[in-house]
Amino acid sequence: MGRTPRQTPMVSPHSHRSGFSFSDALAAQRLLTPRDLRLVGLLAEHRVLTAHQIARLLFGCDDTAQRRLKLLATRGVLARFRCCIRPGSQEYRYTLGPLGAMIHAADHGLPLPTARTSSEKAFKLSRHPQLDHLLGINEFFTTLAHHARTHPGSELVVWRNEYAAADMCGRMAHPDGYGHWTENGRSVRFFLEYDTGTEQLSRLVDKLHGYRDVATAGLNLPILFVFPGAARRDNFLRTLTGHPTSTSTLTIAATPLPDLDAAGPTVPIWQTPASTIRCRLIDLPVPPAAHTSAA
Repeated sequence: MGRTPRQTPMVSPHSHRSGFSFSDALAAQRLLTPRDLRLVGLLAEHRVLTAHQIARLLFGCDDTAQRRLKLLATRGVLARFRCCIRPGSQEYRYTLGPLGAMIHAADHGLPLPTARTSSEKAFKLSRHPQLDHLLGINEFFTTLAHHARTHPGSELVVWRNEYAAADMCGRMAHPDGYGHWTENGRSVRFFLEYDTGTEQLSRLVDKLHGYRDVATAGLNLPILFVFPGAARRDNFLRTLTGHPTSTSTLTIAATPLPDLDAAGPTVPIWQTPASTIRCRLIDLPVPPAAHTSAA
């Protein structure tokens, strides 16, 4: 997922409306389809998705998705924003609007947010310095989910965000996400680390100490690293060979973003420190004493 210039985002004018009431939420929910409600749940959990990501998750084509998303934004169920870039234009990013946030809160027994709170949250998200990082993580998982939609026998059984993944790890490690993937009767569970190249490689290696603690506690899963380019991937794997105590009990696999974008995460793009042969996601080596309870 490429980076975009830090520019002032254009927020849909419908996101500025502050007069939404609980009566509006009652009226809006009557017009929501099961697919709309699923989208509300996805955005509540994963915060932001592009129009194309939503189309691959829930719709048959981009045009149908665009029309429905625009309508939901007009009604206040969703909020959307994008930056002005030259040349060309940036697709909209979608998050929960005031009514969508109210409906989700009501469905889950949570305090109902005010329209102002929801609008402020959407605006802050549009300016968040880690927005591209979050979209990159979500791109990884939406690509997996889309593959499952178009390949019978495959399924993204579980997709958890960074907060839920950290809770799974007892806060000893802080993955960017967690996934459970099945393919033709086989299964792999994994943690994701999505690197944007802003940290020293030594910092990434240090993160493995937390995963070792998690493995010792009984949850030893493969750790997938996505890097912005092949050179950084190679440097990372080379660094790991000099730290055998950090990796001896872990399964670590890495791929550069261009390979991921070109082929998707399921094909042989994953390389481990101990081998130059790339493997498929479903063929990742099983870590020692892997925890196998259902997610």
